[in-house]
Amino acid sequence: MIIDLIIMGIIGFAIEALGIYIFNQMIYATIITSSFSLLMMLMATTRWGWKGLVLAPVLALATVISGKYFITNPNFRPNYDWQLYVAILFSLLAFAVNIVWFKKKNYRQTYSKVSNIFILVLIDIVVSQITLSIVYLILKQTFQLFAFIAWNFYSFVVLFVGALALRAMGVMIDVEANINYTKEML
Repeated sequence: MIIDLIIMGIIGFAIEALGIYIFNQMIYATIITSSFSLLMMLMATTRWGWKGLVLAPVLALATVISGKYFITNPNFRPNYDWQLYVAILFSLLAFAVNIVWFKKKNYRQTYSKVSNIFILVLIDIVVSQITLSIVYLILKQTFQLFAFIAWNFYSFVVLFVGALALRAMGVMIDVEANINYTKEML
């Protein structure tokens, strides 16, 4: 589990940084946040449940560092500070909603139907963006829900398409449940 989470953290950090860099090279006036981090959080909570939330601080840091140095519009760079880090951290921790989801529908039921994946991803993006907006409001005295949703529609697409691709690759599994099942079979 530790090795898997470390690998996901390294890959997530690198992909988030690269994603922000590439996206901001294409669109100058943007402030995109946490697109690939959301996908990594979905994968981590699917694979490891509550323990997958340990990736949140690393992935939030990737977003803030990337924004500070890769955003092409220098007017947006000051937004990437400790307050945005805290807001993004809480938004990624909001993926705890997946643990509740997987108690009602296990991962096999969820990833067997595209409609279930779509609903889970929609819940994830809405809960994370509302959390991001509320924490941002508390810290910055600015309510940005609609702006965050508009800016991060791209995140929803990345999350949904990524979840479908990872499902097809057989990555979206509950590792602990599979280990316990294998132990029972022996």
